[in-house]
Amino acid sequence: MQIKNWLETNSFHYNDFQDIDELVRLKEEQNLTISLGLPTKNVEQTLEPILFTIQNYLQEQHPLLDEIVIIDGNSTDKTVEIAKKHNVKVYSEGDILPEVGRQRGKGEALWKSLAVLKGDIIAWIDSDIRNIDPRFVYGIVGPIIKNKNIDYVKAHYRRPLKVGESLNNTGGGRVTELVTRPIFNLFYPELAAFAQPLSGEYAGRRSLLETLPFYTGYAVETGLLVEILRSRGLDVMAQV
Repeated sequence: MQIKNWLETNSFHYNDFQDIDELVRLKEEQNLTISLGLPTKNVEQTLEPILFTIQNYLQEQHPLLDEIVIIDGNSTDKTVEIAKKHNVKVYSEGDILPEVGRQRGKGEALWKSLAVLKGDIIAWIDSDIRNIDPRFVYGIVGPIIKNKNIDYVKAHYRRPLKVGESLNNTGGGRVTELVTRPIFNLFYPELAAFAQPLSGEYAGRRSLLETLPFYTGYAVETGLLVEILRSRGLDVMAQV
């Protein structure tokens, strides 16, 4: 698929999926289950509003999510305590698949989470989001629920830039613009179509994710895009 066509057919806005009851209906029709995994490490300041918002809107009001699970990287603050207060399952990275040993960072947490998350669709979002909204979740699972040809979805968003005490609406994401996208343009030009390849919010079908290598650390963000492109092509991916 050409990039121009992909941008027209596989790029969405979260408003396209804000009818949560419709998503729930389609999910049930297809007999799908959806899991949300949250990799955490010392996020006591942000975890509580994330859990409250997501549980309230996407479990209690609208049963879109079947489970929320924390994969913790040995937090030393109240992260685990907060999760348990919200009746969320908590796993330590080291306790999942101990026979394979330890690697490091976010990539290990996401890969190991596949062993404890039960859903047909797996969504991950960062646990340090300060402006959490249900759209961070329904936006990335919506395209998969509504389109059987889409197996992986990556989020993108406006990146503000804080300069001193001022917050500019644009100008953030400098690593993406100065490093990641130029490298993609050289070696994987199709992936340059992704507006935010380093974003930490994405979802995929288990049937795809279990076939992929997960790179350690934050290399997992770009690594998944590269591996999916190599194995399945651009047309199974989307962005919101």
